[in-house]
Amino acid sequence: MQASSLRLWYQVHKWTSLICTVFLLILCLTGLPLIFHHELSPQARAAAPGVPLADLNEILASAKKPGPEKLPSM
Repeated sequence: MQASSLRLWYQVHKWTSLICTVFLLILCLTGLPLIFHHELSPQARAAAPGVPLADLNEILASAKKPGPEKLPSM
């Protein structure tokens, strides 16, 4: 390969990858909120009125039940 052909392929590769990156960025920015809209909504974050919050000790105890030798990582 000659130096001129390497420069040409470098430019082709650079510009095609930049174009693909722009399309993927647009897809990620517009697609992810559509997929996770139920988790991003303010209603999903707030607990229902009158429902007590879960106790961390109860959650850890239920996580240890299947195998006490396998502790959950924190």
